[in-house]
Amino acid sequence: MLAPNTINLSTLEWTLLGWRPYSWLYGRTMETNLDLKADIAPIPIQIPGSVQQALLDAGIIEDYNVGLNSRLCEWVEHRHWEISTVLPPIQTGPVVLKAEGLDHSGWILVDGRVAAEWSGSLVRHSFDLTEELADGQSHQLSIVFDTPPEEQGQIGFTSRTKHFKPRYNFSWDWCPRLVPIGVSDRLELQIGALDYVIGRLYTRLAEDNRSATIELKIECFQPTEVLFQDQKRSLPAGEHHLQIEAQVEPWQPNGNGEPVLYDLAINDQITKVGFKRVRWLPCLDAPEGAEPWICEVNGKPTFLQGVNWTPLRMDYHGVTREQYSQLIGLYKEMGCNILRVWGGAFLERSAFYELCDEAGIMVWQEFPLSSAGPENNAPTDPSTIDYLVSIAEDYIKRRRHHASLLMWCGGNELQTNLEGKDGTGKPLDVNHPCLSRLAQIVKKEDPDRRFVPSSASGPRFTAKRECFGQGLHHDVHGPWNAEGDWCEYWQSDDALFRSEVGMPGASYASLITNYCGECDPLPVSHHNPYWQHLSSWWVQDAMAAGLSLEEYCSKSQELQAQVLGWATKQTKARFPGIGGMIIWMGHDCVPVPVNTSVIDFEANPKPAYHALKKAFTGIED
Repeated sequence: MLAPNTINLSTLEWTLLGWRPYSWLYGRTMETNLDLKADIAPIPIQIPGSVQQALLDAGIIEDYNVGLNSRLCEWVEHRHWEISTVLPPIQTGPVVLKAEGLDHSGWILVDGRVAAEWSGSLVRHSFDLTEELADGQSHQLSIVFDTPPEEQGQIGFTSRTKHFKPRYNFSWDWCPRLVPIGVSDRLELQIGALDYVIGRLYTRLAEDNRSATIELKIECFQPTEVLFQDQKRSLPAGEHHLQIEAQVEPWQPNGNGEPVLYDLAINDQITKVGFKRVRWLPCLDAPEGAEPWICEVNGKPTFLQGVNWTPLRMDYHGVTREQYSQLIGLYKEMGCNILRVWGGAFLERSAFYELCDEAGIMVWQEFPLSSAGPENNAPTDPSTIDYLVSIAEDYIKRRRHHASLLMWCGGNELQTNLEGKDGTGKPLDVNHPCLSRLAQIVKKEDPDRRFVPSSASGPRFTAKRECFGQGLHHDVHGPWNAEGDWCEYWQSDDALFRSEVGMPGASYASLITNYCGECDPLPVSHHNPYWQHLSSWWVQDAMAAGLSLEEYCSKSQELQAQVLGWATKQTKARFPGIGGMIIWMGHDCVPVPVNTSVIDFEANPKPAYHALKKAFTGIED
């Protein structure tokens, strides 16, 4: 329940100041003749929003999506940034500042004095400011962001991960380095005491696909009347478990029927809920002991088809509901019934989940771990594991009520080599201390949903043709290119699930010329700084030789469509011998010239999108 009065702080006017580290504190707390000034004078900033976007809007930095400009923005990481607003008078308490997303650590100030500190990008924060604010006076509220931690990008050592600020921002094979700073989600002041808070909310569907149960855990801080749907309950202080029965229509995934949602009323709060029943069954002729990869939804075995979902933008703080809606609409039309939210990023926003609920698209949500190349082992340090488990617990509590949520996963490509040492080849399992703890928190907080320790999972990370027929390929990743006789490869495949399959395809030539800035996009080559900066893993030098930019882009897109369309058609024909196929990747967060995405930075579908739509749905545009 919300407090009696809530101030949405995004409705207030905010200003941004840029300081050399700790200069803001020195000038406010010490007797000095110095008149310390911020390096960057006050400019407006939107909340939610990032420092980088505010600086771009003010003309202080260049557009980091153009050419090599992202390199020119890295100085922003080396300042302390202060955002400030003036609060209206608050007469009484308690007064609590609630923050859904703050990057990454820093200080809360009231009238220039430090009132609280925080650390952690991926968990919610709450600050009791009653003493500072509940006096009937107007006050200045400031949030000062410390310099970001030095997290690893794509190449590094996964076991050394400890900060859990989204790693993709520190550079990946499909994006440069851009580390946003700011407020990334809701920010509000709650004024007054809570009567109660809602804990777990579970929905369950019986085998008849009609009879449903809604279970609610609620903690009352004082005797409280609660209207749960049409049932009024008078509850004493303490913890209570409420349950109601209902007759419903099931929530169906895209392609199986309608994703029916219902309004669940708890006093003046309305939550959208849906009812689905999921079982995991073994694939046809699966090796003994293999994990089940046939997803049965409401009694119907369902081939899981979709894309890997990566963030919409490098600077994700200001992503709008409309941007989410545009892409999720495209994926629904494409025939997707699942999106895998990749572990190198973050818990996707509530808008994403709400739109997936409405679209009938199920969500595979990973916890914030990902491979790092030389060493892909999950952390073993007890304090790091404790911190990661606290993040996972917060993830679960925020999203478990959504009908679209299908499963949880420990992370992306967590593995050792086949001898159990550093490297690649063998996915980690729940015997690893970190993944064991994550499995336990899922079982405790969301027991009805599946947990898998890693994607890929099973005996082998990837499927090699020389190992086909040996029962080694359960959930596998790759290939990400057309390797050798790729038609024969897909005809011989024996994997039980494919949660990552990709093929590079260039963006449209018009997008490349619009965003290359002063860079010359020709030649298409690893030796061209523009291509090296944004697409070094995916440049198709040999294909591009002697071609104009337009000819190369067309040829690259045509091959991507051909390979992904063929591979998906062959894979889907094997069902129920295989449970599904998820394409790497869906869309670009940067205007890269070439990548494995099937939708470009401006949300334009590539030809591969249409080939996949035909393979997924049988419908040809």
